[in-house]
Amino acid sequence: MASNTGKERLKWMYGRSFVSSLSNGMISPFIYVYAARIGVSSGELGWMYSFNNFFTNSLQVPWGRLSDRIGKRVIIIVATSLLASLLWIPIALITEPRVFLMLVALQFLLASVSVPAWNALLRESTQAFFRSIAVSNINIASLLGSLIATIFSGWLIDSSEGKILIPSIIATILGLVGAVILLKVKEKEIKKPRFGSLTSIFKMTDIPGLINENNDFKLFLKLSAIYGFSMSLAWPIFTITTAIILNLSMTEVGALSVIQTVATLLAQPLMGRLVIRIGKKPLIVFYYVALTTVPLVYCFASSFLHIAVLNTFLGLVVAAGNATILPYILDILPENHVGEFTSIYNMVMGLAYFMGSAIGGNAVEIMSQYLGRVLSLQVGYLVSASGRLIIGLSFLKIREAGAAKRMVK
Repeated sequence: MASNTGKERLKWMYGRSFVSSLSNGMISPFIYVYAARIGVSSGELGWMYSFNNFFTNSLQVPWGRLSDRIGKRVIIIVATSLLASLLWIPIALITEPRVFLMLVALQFLLASVSVPAWNALLRESTQAFFRSIAVSNINIASLLGSLIATIFSGWLIDSSEGKILIPSIIATILGLVGAVILLKVKEKEIKKPRFGSLTSIFKMTDIPGLINENNDFKLFLKLSAIYGFSMSLAWPIFTITTAIILNLSMTEVGALSVIQTVATLLAQPLMGRLVIRIGKKPLIVFYYVALTTVPLVYCFASSFLHIAVLNTFLGLVVAAGNATILPYILDILPENHVGEFTSIYNMVMGLAYFMGSAIGGNAVEIMSQYLGRVLSLQVGYLVSASGRLIIGLSFLKIREAGAAKRMVK
């Protein structure tokens, strides 16, 4: 029987987060390294990051609007999660790079459809004063699932001579279980679904006006998009450093993920409580500025140990972001437009990531013909680090969530 109270609803949401992360943790930490190993170039990796972010984020607006209008979050999450989970096995059986890239993009697209509905369900299930704690708890459940899966999966892939079929089968089964768990959640009753016309759901011309109606959301979105572009410049070349320059095994790749996850798990409760004491803004600024360390360390790293130390620090940084970014966005949005506005946020971020990853991966590939691989990678890392630092400090301009305007005209 589905449950009707906020506390019971969150219990099943925690369970879903844990099992779904078990599923994703079997494959996701290794997918880009696996792509490099089957012959995907740095330029193609750039397009892989770009299209995955585009499909994952930029096409969410219709789904966010549909979720808000029909008021049914659970069925959207369950249906798309089931379909996305079933794609892991075909992905594992493909070794032709372009077909592989298309299947991975489709998997991320299907998984992304549920994101606006999940955010809206989270907003409906929490009160503002408790939201950071609830989000932190969901992240803890997700991190525990990812940690368990990654410890097991990295060893399993290396034992299978680099094949990902067995982890993909396990990921599919767990993904199906994670989707079904959410059927235990009973949503709030809505007065009347607002379907409207199909064209209005897919309409894009009204997005600038919607953004301008909320000044706090507009500023945060603008800074996030510029930061996202700078950050994603380095994403494709992280993979080249990991897989080619440092030549890390899948076990070592899994160990890096485990180190960061354990550090995040240890720091997450602290960050959830710290938000209540000092507010979200200081930790948001810390999060964005601290991510400058990532391209700087990769720029000069020469061993697994250097990345391991970085990932230990990143655990603290990620915990700060987990406890603040989504709760801040939910705080400054009106409840009946959460799905739509979070999907707009994700759309803009997806476009920023698309451009950054495509430009970063292909620029480094072109530069490597003249400067050599190592020097071209270092140039890419330093450009990304500079952008992260400058824009990260610009987040000092945002207002604390409690002072933000939340009215949508």
